[in-house]
Amino acid sequence: MLWVLMTTYNRREQTVECFKSLLGAYKGSMTIVDVDAGSIDGTGIYLRKCMENAKKSRRYGSRDISLRILHCKKNVYWNQGMRYAMSYAAKHAKPGDDILLVNDDVVFYEDSIDTLMKRRKRYRVAAVVGAVCSENGEQTYGGVRTLSKFFAKFEVIPPTNKPVPCDTFNCNCLLMSLECMKKNGNLDGNYTHSMGDYDYGLRMKRKGLKVISSAGYVGTCEANPIEDSWQDPELPIFERVMKKETPKGLPAKDWYYFVKKNYGVLSAIYHSVTPYVRIVFGI
Repeated sequence: MLWVLMTTYNRREQTVECFKSLLGAYKGSMTIVDVDAGSIDGTGIYLRKCMENAKKSRRYGSRDISLRILHCKKNVYWNQGMRYAMSYAAKHAKPGDDILLVNDDVVFYEDSIDTLMKRRKRYRVAAVVGAVCSENGEQTYGGVRTLSKFFAKFEVIPPTNKPVPCDTFNCNCLLMSLECMKKNGNLDGNYTHSMGDYDYGLRMKRKGLKVISSAGYVGTCEANPIEDSWQDPELPIFERVMKKETPKGLPAKDWYYFVKKNYGVLSAIYHSVTPYVRIVFGI
Protein backbone atom coordinates (compact mmCIF):
# COMPACT_ATOMS: atom_id res chain seq x y z
CA MET A 1 0.00 0.00 0.00
CA LEU A 2 1.21 3.49 -0.87
CA TRP A 3 0.21 6.23 1.57
CA VAL A 4 0.08 9.61 -0.15
CA LEU A 5 0.26 12.46 2.36
CA MET A 6 -0.61 16.08 1.60
CA THR A 7 -1.95 19.18 3.30
CA THR A 8 -4.33 21.65 1.66
CA TYR A 9 -5.94 25.02 2.09
CA ASN A 10 -8.18 26.77 -0.45
CA ARG A 11 -6.43 25.57 -3.61
CA ARG A 12 -9.29 23.47 -4.96
CA GLU A 13 -8.34 23.50 -8.65
CA GLN A 14 -4.69 22.69 -8.01
CA THR A 15 -5.50 20.04 -5.41
CA VAL A 16 -8.01 18.29 -7.65
CA GLU A 17 -5.56 18.33 -10.56
CA CYS A 18 -2.87 16.85 -8.31
CA PHE A 19 -5.29 14.19 -7.08
CA LYS A 20 -6.29 13.14 -10.60
CA SER A 21 -2.67 12.98 -11.73
CA LEU A 22 -1.78 10.72 -8.78
CA LEU A 23 -4.27 8.11 -9.99
CA GLY A 24 -2.36 7.80 -13.24
CA ALA A 25 1.09 8.10 -11.69
CA TYR A 26 0.76 4.95 -9.57
CA LYS A 27 -1.07 1.77 -10.51
CA GLY A 28 -0.97 -0.04 -7.17
CA SER A 29 -3.03 0.14 -3.96
CA MET A 30 -3.14 3.67 -2.63
CA THR A 31 -4.55 5.63 0.31
CA ILE A 32 -4.54 9.41 -0.06
CA VAL A 33 -4.52 11.32 3.23
CA ASP A 34 -5.37 15.00 2.96
CA VAL A 35 -5.01 17.24 5.99
CA ASP A 36 -7.25 20.22 5.26
CA ALA A 37 -6.74 23.44 7.21
CA GLY A 38 -10.31 24.68 7.03
CA SER A 39 -10.72 25.23 3.28
CA ILE A 40 -13.89 27.14 2.38
CA ASP A 41 -13.61 26.66 -1.40
CA GLY A 42 -15.03 23.15 -1.40
CA THR A 43 -11.69 21.34 -1.65
CA GLY A 44 -12.87 18.36 0.39
CA ILE A 45 -16.20 18.08 -1.44
CA TYR A 46 -14.50 18.07 -4.84
CA LEU A 47 -11.89 15.53 -3.73
CA ARG A 48 -14.63 13.18 -2.55
CA LYS A 49 -16.43 13.59 -5.89
CA CYS A 50 -13.22 12.78 -7.73
CA MET A 51 -12.80 9.65 -5.64
CA GLU A 52 -16.40 8.58 -6.28
CA ASN A 53 -15.95 9.10 -10.03
CA ALA A 54 -12.67 7.18 -9.98
CA LYS A 55 -14.28 4.19 -8.28
CA LYS A 56 -17.05 4.19 -10.92
CA SER A 57 -14.65 4.42 -13.84
CA ARG A 58 -13.40 1.48 -15.91
CA ARG A 59 -9.81 2.64 -15.52
CA TYR A 60 -9.66 2.92 -11.73
CA GLY A 61 -12.77 1.12 -10.49
CA SER A 62 -11.07 -2.22 -9.81
CA ARG A 63 -8.17 -0.71 -7.88
CA ASP A 64 -7.77 -0.51 -4.11
CA ILE A 65 -7.77 3.27 -3.68
CA SER A 66 -9.21 5.35 -0.87
CA LEU A 67 -9.32 8.93 0.38
CA ARG A 68 -9.17 10.09 3.98
CA ILE A 69 -9.67 13.78 4.76
CA LEU A 70 -8.49 14.98 8.15
CA HIS A 71 -9.44 18.42 9.42
CA CYS A 72 -7.32 20.80 11.45
CA LYS A 73 -7.23 24.47 12.45
CA LYS A 74 -7.07 27.29 9.87
CA ASN A 75 -3.72 28.56 11.16
CA VAL A 76 -1.98 25.27 10.38
CA TYR A 77 0.57 25.62 7.59
CA TRP A 78 2.53 23.02 5.58
CA ASN A 79 4.91 21.69 8.23
CA GLN A 80 2.29 21.28 10.93
CA GLY A 81 -0.25 19.83 8.51
CA MET A 82 2.23 17.26 7.23
CA ARG A 83 3.16 16.32 10.79
CA TYR A 84 -0.50 15.46 11.36
CA ALA A 85 -0.61 13.38 8.17
CA MET A 86 2.62 11.55 9.00
CA SER A 87 1.41 10.76 12.51
CA TYR A 88 -1.78 9.33 11.04
CA ALA A 89 0.12 7.18 8.53
CA ALA A 90 2.57 5.96 11.18
CA LYS A 91 -0.39 4.77 13.23
CA HIS A 92 -2.41 3.11 10.44
CA ALA A 93 0.12 1.92 7.84
CA LYS A 94 1.35 -1.67 7.92
CA PRO A 95 4.88 -3.08 7.63
CA GLY A 96 6.01 -3.06 4.01
CA ASP A 97 3.91 0.00 3.09
CA ASP A 98 5.43 3.05 1.42
CA ILE A 99 4.99 6.76 2.12
CA LEU A 100 4.76 9.52 -0.46
CA LEU A 101 4.94 13.14 0.73
CA VAL A 102 3.60 15.55 -1.90
CA ASN A 103 2.65 19.17 -2.38
CA ASP A 104 -0.85 19.62 -3.73
CA ASP A 105 0.38 21.84 -6.58
CA VAL A 106 2.36 19.04 -8.26
CA VAL A 107 0.87 17.57 -11.43
CA PHE A 108 2.38 14.10 -11.81
CA TYR A 109 3.29 12.47 -15.08
CA GLU A 110 1.78 9.12 -16.03
CA ASP A 111 3.52 6.19 -14.26
CA SER A 112 6.01 8.54 -12.54
CA ILE A 113 5.43 7.17 -9.04
CA ASP A 114 5.66 3.59 -10.32
CA THR A 115 9.05 4.54 -11.76
CA LEU A 116 10.14 6.06 -8.42
CA MET A 117 9.08 2.90 -6.62
CA LYS A 118 11.14 0.71 -8.95
CA ARG A 119 14.15 3.01 -8.54
CA ARG A 120 14.00 2.87 -4.74
CA LYS A 121 13.85 -0.92 -4.79
CA ARG A 122 16.52 -1.28 -7.47
CA TYR A 123 19.09 0.71 -5.51
CA ARG A 124 17.83 -0.46 -2.10
CA VAL A 125 17.70 3.06 -0.66
CA ALA A 126 15.53 4.49 2.09
CA ALA A 127 14.03 7.21 -0.08
CA VAL A 128 13.90 8.74 -3.56
CA VAL A 129 13.23 12.42 -4.22
CA GLY A 130 11.09 13.21 -7.23
CA ALA A 131 12.44 16.19 -9.18
CA VAL A 132 9.81 18.53 -10.61
CA CYS A 133 9.97 21.24 -13.25
CA SER A 134 8.06 24.27 -14.44
CA GLU A 135 5.82 24.25 -17.51
CA ASN A 136 8.79 25.38 -19.62
CA GLY A 137 10.93 22.47 -18.42
CA GLU A 138 13.18 24.25 -15.90
CA GLN A 139 13.81 22.41 -12.64
CA THR A 140 12.06 23.98 -9.65
CA TYR A 141 12.41 21.50 -6.78
CA GLY A 142 13.99 18.14 -6.00
CA GLY A 143 16.99 16.63 -4.27
CA VAL A 144 19.41 19.09 -2.68
CA ARG A 145 23.17 19.16 -2.16
CA THR A 146 24.82 21.09 0.69
CA LEU A 147 27.64 23.42 -0.36
CA SER A 148 29.22 24.06 3.03
CA LYS A 149 29.76 22.34 6.37
CA PHE A 150 29.48 25.64 8.20
CA PHE A 151 26.85 27.69 6.36
CA ALA A 152 23.33 26.99 5.13
CA LYS A 153 24.08 27.02 1.41
CA PHE A 154 22.43 24.60 -0.98
CA GLU A 155 21.89 23.74 -4.63
CA VAL A 156 19.24 21.63 -6.31
CA ILE A 157 20.41 18.37 -7.89
CA PRO A 158 19.34 17.81 -11.51
CA PRO A 159 17.68 14.45 -12.17
CA THR A 160 20.04 11.81 -13.58
CA ASN A 161 20.07 8.08 -14.26
CA LYS A 162 22.94 7.69 -11.81
CA PRO A 163 21.89 7.14 -8.14
CA VAL A 164 23.20 10.52 -6.98
CA PRO A 165 23.00 10.88 -3.16
CA CYS A 166 21.01 13.81 -1.77
CA ASP A 167 22.07 15.68 1.36
CA THR A 168 18.51 16.90 1.82
CA PHE A 169 15.46 17.71 -0.32
CA ASN A 170 12.29 19.61 -1.06
CA CYS A 171 9.23 17.60 -0.07
CA ASN A 172 7.23 18.39 -3.20
CA CYS A 173 7.65 14.69 -3.91
CA LEU A 174 9.42 12.30 -1.55
CA LEU A 175 8.96 8.53 -1.67
CA MET A 176 10.20 6.56 1.33
CA SER A 177 9.50 3.30 3.07
CA LEU A 178 7.38 3.24 6.20
CA GLU A 179 10.43 1.85 7.98
CA CYS A 180 12.45 4.89 6.91
CA MET A 181 9.79 7.30 8.18
CA LYS A 182 9.65 5.55 11.53
CA LYS A 183 13.44 5.55 11.87
CA ASN A 184 13.70 9.23 11.01
CA GLY A 185 10.64 10.26 12.99
CA ASN A 186 8.19 13.03 12.18
CA LEU A 187 8.91 16.53 10.91
CA ASP A 188 10.28 18.85 13.60
CA GLY A 189 7.36 20.61 15.29
CA ASN A 190 9.35 23.84 15.76
CA TYR A 191 8.68 24.86 12.15
CA THR A 192 5.44 26.43 11.02
CA HIS A 193 5.54 26.19 7.25
CA SER A 194 8.86 25.85 5.43
CA MET A 195 12.31 24.50 6.43
CA GLY A 196 10.80 21.34 7.88
CA ASP A 197 11.63 19.37 4.72
CA TYR A 198 15.28 20.50 4.57
CA ASP A 199 15.62 19.73 8.26
CA TYR A 200 14.07 16.30 7.76
CA GLY A 201 16.52 15.49 4.97
CA LEU A 202 19.55 16.61 6.94
CA ARG A 203 18.39 14.39 9.79
CA MET A 204 18.11 11.46 7.39
CA LYS A 205 21.71 11.95 6.33
CA ARG A 206 22.94 12.08 9.93
CA LYS A 207 21.13 8.81 10.61
CA GLY A 208 22.69 7.13 7.61
CA LEU A 209 19.43 6.78 5.66
CA LYS A 210 20.39 6.92 1.98
CA VAL A 211 18.37 9.21 -0.29
CA ILE A 212 18.82 9.54 -4.06
CA SER A 213 17.26 11.69 -6.76
CA SER A 214 14.88 10.56 -9.48
CA ALA A 215 16.21 9.75 -12.94
CA GLY A 216 13.88 12.28 -14.56
CA TYR A 217 11.13 14.73 -13.74
CA VAL A 218 8.08 13.19 -12.08
CA GLY A 219 5.79 16.10 -12.85
CA THR A 220 5.37 19.85 -13.02
CA CYS A 221 5.32 22.33 -10.14
CA GLU A 222 5.87 26.04 -10.55
CA ALA A 223 8.39 27.77 -8.28
CA ASN A 224 7.09 30.17 -5.66
CA PRO A 225 7.13 33.65 -7.24
CA ILE A 226 9.62 36.24 -6.00
CA GLU A 227 7.36 39.06 -7.07
CA ASP A 228 5.42 40.52 -4.12
CA SER A 229 7.33 38.31 -1.65
CA TRP A 230 9.90 39.38 0.94
CA GLN A 231 12.60 38.75 -1.69
CA ASP A 232 11.12 41.28 -4.13
CA PRO A 233 13.63 44.18 -4.34
CA GLU A 234 10.94 46.45 -5.80
CA LEU A 235 8.99 46.51 -2.54
CA PRO A 236 9.58 49.09 0.24
CA ILE A 237 11.88 48.01 3.07
CA PHE A 238 9.15 47.91 5.73
CA GLU A 239 6.85 45.83 3.53
CA ARG A 240 9.63 43.35 2.79
CA VAL A 241 10.40 42.96 6.50
CA MET A 242 6.72 42.36 7.28
CA LYS A 243 6.43 39.75 4.53
CA LYS A 244 9.61 38.06 5.69
CA GLU A 245 8.16 37.49 9.15
CA THR A 246 4.98 35.81 7.89
CA PRO A 247 4.79 31.98 8.03
CA LYS A 248 5.32 31.76 4.25
CA GLY A 249 8.29 34.14 4.35
CA LEU A 250 11.48 33.52 6.30
CA PRO A 251 10.39 34.06 9.93
CA ALA A 252 13.34 34.89 12.15
CA LYS A 253 12.53 32.37 14.87
CA ASP A 254 12.16 29.39 12.52
CA TRP A 255 15.19 30.37 10.43
CA TYR A 256 17.46 30.85 13.45
CA TYR A 257 16.34 27.52 14.89
CA PHE A 258 17.00 25.70 11.59
CA VAL A 259 20.50 27.08 11.13
CA LYS A 260 21.50 26.68 14.78
CA LYS A 261 20.28 23.08 14.86
CA ASN A 262 22.09 22.08 11.68
CA TYR A 263 25.11 24.43 11.53
CA GLY A 264 25.71 25.90 14.99
CA VAL A 265 25.24 29.20 16.83
CA LEU A 266 27.76 31.32 14.91
CA SER A 267 26.29 30.35 11.57
CA ALA A 268 22.78 31.00 12.93
CA ILE A 269 23.75 34.53 13.96
CA TYR A 270 25.30 35.21 10.55
CA HIS A 271 22.31 33.86 8.62
CA SER A 272 19.88 35.75 10.86
CA VAL A 273 21.46 39.05 9.86
CA THR A 274 22.00 38.52 6.12
CA PRO A 275 18.30 38.62 5.07
CA TYR A 276 17.92 42.09 6.61
CA VAL A 277 21.11 43.25 4.89
CA ARG A 278 19.60 42.13 1.59
CA ILE A 279 16.41 44.04 2.34
CA VAL A 280 18.16 47.27 3.37
CA PHE A 281 20.38 47.28 0.29
CA GLY A 282 17.57 46.33 -2.07
CA ILE A 283 19.02 42.98 -3.07
